[in-house]
Amino acid sequence: MNFKAVTRMFRFGVPLISLCALLALSGCNHNSSVSGKYVDEKQPQNYFELKKDGAFSIHQGDVSKSGKYVLDGNKITLTLDEGGSAQGKIDGKTFIDNGGVVFTLK
Repeated sequence: MNFKAVTRMFRFGVPLISLCALLALSGCNHNSSVSGKYVDEKQPQNYFELKKDGAFSIHQGDVSKSGKYVLDGNKITLTLDEGGSAQGKIDGKTFIDNGGVVFTLK
């Protein structure tokens, strides 16, 4: 997942009202079993970290962004502190973004 793709995902993600409804319904569910560092298989310098408290950070080269995540089953919604959101799926030790990019828990 390159930074431009992530930025695009966040820019065209769920509107703020829908996101608020999602958070209210989900009860801000975080799961420590998904916490850790996920590395892009094709570009290992790109990675993100999910923390047990529901925070995340994403890194590509020298650019970093942070936000919060909500887990609903195996679906995860990532919301940047500066606004915008993206979704993906967690399957065991892999995270697959909406663009099909695979990240592996290290």
